[in-house]
Amino acid sequence: MRVVAVALLAGLLASSCANVECSFNSDCGEHARCELNRCMRDCLEDRDCEGGATCNPNGYCIKPSPTDDRPEVGDTPVVVDRGSEPLDVGTDAGFDAGFDVGTDVGFDVGFDVGFDAGTDVGFDVGRDIGTDVGFDVGFDVGRDIGTDVGFDAGMADAPVGPAAVGVYEYTAVRPGTLVAPVAAAWHPGGGYALILSASNTVFRYDAAAGTVVQVGSVGSTVSWRGVSFTPDGSRALLLGNTGSGATARGRIFVWDHATAMIAERSTETYSPGTYQSLRWSPDGRRAVLLGSGTSSLIVWRYAADGTRAGVLVGYGLAPSTGCSDVAWVTDGFGDPALSIVCGTNTAQILSVTAIDSASPTVRSVASAGAIGNVARIAARPQGDVALTVGYSGQRLYRYRDGVWAVGFSSPQVLGAFGVSFSSDGARALAFGGYGRAYEYRYELFTPDAITDVRMPDLAAAPYAQPSSAQLNDVAWRPGCHEGLAVGGSNTLSGPTAFVAYFRVQTGVRCDNGM
Repeated sequence: MRVVAVALLAGLLASSCANVECSFNSDCGEHARCELNRCMRDCLEDRDCEGGATCNPNGYCIKPSPTDDRPEVGDTPVVVDRGSEPLDVGTDAGFDAGFDVGTDVGFDVGFDVGFDAGTDVGFDVGRDIGTDVGFDVGFDVGRDIGTDVGFDAGMADAPVGPAAVGVYEYTAVRPGTLVAPVAAAWHPGGGYALILSASNTVFRYDAAAGTVVQVGSVGSTVSWRGVSFTPDGSRALLLGNTGSGATARGRIFVWDHATAMIAERSTETYSPGTYQSLRWSPDGRRAVLLGSGTSSLIVWRYAADGTRAGVLVGYGLAPSTGCSDVAWVTDGFGDPALSIVCGTNTAQILSVTAIDSASPTVRSVASAGAIGNVARIAARPQGDVALTVGYSGQRLYRYRDGVWAVGFSSPQVLGAFGVSFSSDGARALAFGGYGRAYEYRYELFTPDAITDVRMPDLAAAPYAQPSSAQLNDVAWRPGCHEGLAVGGSNTLSGPTAFVAYFRVQTGVRCDNGM
């Protein structure tokens, strides 16, 4: 039975017991149940289920079989997991504390790491496809085959039509000793990608060989959050977190491309708090790093070489709000801006404008009443469009030229919680659940234009994943419509992992495929 677990908010482990959504299944209404003090569901109606299963009153897809492992749950109190380990390895289906990187399907599942490395930034190290999507500031060493469409310093923008409907091919890759991977990112040259397991270990996927091997370990207590390469590919910054509550600590590690070594940047520790997301601007000249505390957020500036360059902005929040991701966008005037999504307990989307001034402006542009809880955000390299998933209502929301469209008519993406754009901005995948994936094509934002391109049955060989497995991250390969899908399970019954190389058969092919 294919099970899609959609978390509707699990809350921080360290937060107060007062921040609860439910105590009994009856608190959640029809087709939902109460788990970890949050209302959750796998389905809304029978058509959301597969293989003849039906949607029961507690939101489970069930078959009329005595072997069904998801029976209807009685109206019983919920027991909250409050273990002291920094890595929650229980069966939590929410997002626990920013640094809980098991199979949580809220914000703790990795994030769309870095600005997509296929953009033409600094100096081009690959092949630009379709349209050149950064604003060029260096010298190209690859082959440009389109026209610039970002907020560029080059020629005028050219119109770009929608991509063809994607036909996705998934090829399973042996995961080796990888455990419940939470994040992946490609080197700008496209030859390899780094994959972060749930904690401590780092793996490398070789595109030519199609293999995954371990390349480093940083100890025994680091819960990985994300990874992002500098635009020139000389290094990657790895975000990790340790501890919880008052002892929570964000840590940064650096992967050196030349030596294939990993070292901690101990001068950039953040405490108490956790690191959440690092994103590069489309021109590759700078980046921002988002940190989240108990009742505040902080955004640091980073230079093109990946070194910290001071604080951009700090902002106070309601206790335990928790902000989890950031994206570069353009505001209504076409100027660079940031969108930040928060959704641990009090969901909202924040806009940061005037970022080049001495006093950037931060304001809330969407609240929980409109969007439900959100975990991740991704933007086109051009900055004009961004997407996020309101996983409470299981809908895809769009930012377009300075305005968020968050109405009830937004496309539904059952089971999704994350989103990731291709390097040219032509396609995006909303993903999550049990291999769930939905394709968005630029400028097509109607329910019938969002296509279901989910992975093959994860329960079957060669994946052989339990129902608790999640698709945790999608990393598009630079310069083409191919990439990696990674995920797994990290429950008490034992950790698992899967890696798949995907190829859009109707899209742009890589020069040197898997």
